[in-house]
Amino acid sequence: MNIMESPITGKEMQVRREVAALSFRKEEFKIISHYYFCEDSGEKFTNDNLDNLNLNQVYNQYREKYGIPFPDEIRQLRTMYDVSASKMSEILGLGPNSFRLYEAGEMPSVAIGRLLLSIKQPAQFIKQVKASSHLLTPKETDRLLRKGESLMIDQKNHEWDIILTDKIFESSQPCEYNGYRVPDLHKISNMICYFNDVKQIQLYKTKLNKLLFYADFNSYKLSGYSMSGMKYRAIQFGPVPSHFDKLYIKLCDDGQLTVNEKDFGNGYYGDEIQSKSAFNDSYFSKVEISILESVAEMLGELSTDEIVKESHEESGWKENHESRSLISYKYAFELAKAINCKFDIASDLSKKGYEIEHDSN
Repeated sequence: MNIMESPITGKEMQVRREVAALSFRKEEFKIISHYYFCEDSGEKFTNDNLDNLNLNQVYNQYREKYGIPFPDEIRQLRTMYDVSASKMSEILGLGPNSFRLYEAGEMPSVAIGRLLLSIKQPAQFIKQVKASSHLLTPKETDRLLRKGESLMIDQKNHEWDIILTDKIFESSQPCEYNGYRVPDLHKISNMICYFNDVKQIQLYKTKLNKLLFYADFNSYKLSGYSMSGMKYRAIQFGPVPSHFDKLYIKLCDDGQLTVNEKDFGNGYYGDEIQSKSAFNDSYFSKVEISILESVAEMLGELSTDEIVKESHEESGWKENHESRSLISYKYAFELAKAINCKFDIASDLSKKGYEIEHDSN
């Protein structure tokens, strides 16, 4: 992604970035535009991957502004109700392939976006099933109604758990501070498991916080989306997941982690974190696993003090630590410890994997 040969001179070109405005549906949105620059001709070039990265920044802002669900959220709806994409299109009165296209990233209208958003509530899904019962078999209608009713009961029984999770993540609504992802506890616990179980890295809270930060921000740098959906705050010892203590308590309560205080002597203590479950790669694309691998190789052997020092070089930390502010994922494009791709990759992390390697700096 960092180098391309000029179609004019054949010389290597580097990626450049600048603030730019792109139009979408008669509105302008400011983005960090990526392009290749030919020094000899003064021409700018892009490819499909850079175009997608630039457009994703526009689409993310548009979805956030108008309350349109993100592709991940749309896919989760189908999983939530255990229904096929074509059947969901039928239930909602959409075109035969519409739901599948929205899952793949096509932008729905604002009206359809609001419709999709509404059925996150099982009661609204039940209404849609009843309105479409003439298109469904009696067996299908009965199954879907029972599924919706079961989810309503489940949400009520786990109301406190839902509230606690929302507090940990300071709202689950996708935005620039969580990398336009809905936070995913299963994915977070498996990210930790990858570092601890697969890569055998001894994890203490401070070090783990940095590994998660670099995995998420490198994911956003490459794709326009974070990996986990976590927000990060700049504090004295570098970027950390916001409310990380509550996060680790929650994961311990869920049986995913253990946190044990370790005595280093001379009055120094640290919380060692260990994963309790085996790594489940089904939560990740091959590209995401490659990102985790590169972050582990780049930072896994550093001591806590060393990784803190590295994180203090990040502009996202430098410009926010005095006020302990949340760090916008826009700072991902300025990462000092960035992963260098051998291949151009766009935003679709669900595509088959590409080899990536970390920078040598």
